[in-house]
Amino acid sequence: MNVSAIYNDYKFQFNGGQADFVFKVFSGVKDWNLKIDFENYTNTKHTLKYGINYTYHTLTPNTASASNGEVDFNTTFRPKYANETAVYFLDDMKFNEKWSLNSGLRLSLFQQVGPYTSKITGEEFGTFRNAKTYTGIEPRLNINYKASHNFSIKSGISVTTQYLHLVSNSSSTLPADVWVPSTEVVKPQRGIQYALGFFKNLKEDTYETSVELYYKNLKNQIDYADNYVNDISKEVEDAFVFGKGRAYGAEFFLKKAKGKLNGWIGYTLSRTERSFPEIEKGRWYPTVYNRTHDLSIVVNYKPRKKWDFGAIFVYGSGRLFTPVRGFFFVEQSVNLFYGPRNSASLDAYHRLDLSATYTPHPNSTKKYSGSWTFSVYNVYNRKNPFFVNFDTKTDFQTGTNTITGSKITIFPIIPSITYNFKWNQK
Repeated sequence: MNVSAIYNDYKFQFNGGQADFVFKVFSGVKDWNLKIDFENYTNTKHTLKYGINYTYHTLTPNTASASNGEVDFNTTFRPKYANETAVYFLDDMKFNEKWSLNSGLRLSLFQQVGPYTSKITGEEFGTFRNAKTYTGIEPRLNINYKASHNFSIKSGISVTTQYLHLVSNSSSTLPADVWVPSTEVVKPQRGIQYALGFFKNLKEDTYETSVELYYKNLKNQIDYADNYVNDISKEVEDAFVFGKGRAYGAEFFLKKAKGKLNGWIGYTLSRTERSFPEIEKGRWYPTVYNRTHDLSIVVNYKPRKKWDFGAIFVYGSGRLFTPVRGFFFVEQSVNLFYGPRNSASLDAYHRLDLSATYTPHPNSTKKYSGSWTFSVYNVYNRKNPFFVNFDTKTDFQTGTNTITGSKITIFPIIPSITYNFKWNQK
């Protein structure tokens, strides 16, 4: 798997709209993207937004090379190429002081293009020749009711289509995530989400509170089959199974927006699950990235103009994985067998970060100004596990076999000092 991260964004503004040209490279994905957006203000109660975007994808989900003496090994998989185009319309209307409506429609087109050889028919597709086409109709509707000056209710429904997919292998020693495109084998993922939220401000907008509930129904979900073995000589999409999914939860938020001491607390209680006929007879199981509890606390304190103090605490349920239950031998080679899919989890993740920023001249009118930031990441040196490494040992003389798992942690306590500066322009 190629791992890199490059992001270049060039913006061009013109009357009534904006054009973006973006080049991105990350985790085996190389994208060229062109996006044009427009806004029309019909009146103070009506805004119309519309635009078009085009992306050319180049993806290499799995590739490897090695050498042993004079023998070289390289996978011969071709990258996957695709065109993705979308047109959207968004209408934002305010009927009166209490009711407003936000509606939209997105039409998308995804084409797998050559060079490509069909796995189904064996047909050869030349450069840019269309091999497979998918389309998506994605409506959305959001209604906002403002019951009073400090209390409102929002509800919405949206339909989405996803043509690029992130697939995780939960039985791998290392967290192994790969991006794969929609092809003649892999269909686009479809989803429909329902949301309902309640928002209330207290004490003249000093405090902001909200509670949001959501449910998402998912189709054409992807995971690895039960008998999957990480084999770099085979394309990953040949090991996929397809099924359905669902995600639901509640989000709670409290923010203090005014005063020298301010900040916010956010907590999410959620569940993300999948079901595949080929995996454990369709049993619903949590996904690798399911996080039942997710808590964030942010505190900022500004006693004087020159000093800013900050603290961040985060807590999250541990990453799920498929545990090893035992092993067996095939021609004196150790093979592992696993328990139920994603039935074990790492320890919960939590840490505390502290920072202090000193600005010698906060109201400086000079051309140049700067500030110092002193920070400590993971103050109490929490050893958060990143993955579990399983090691098997066999003693053929005594006939004993052992398998041990050890937790691998990263990012201990990290202090840092940063100096930021800028040139002030009139």
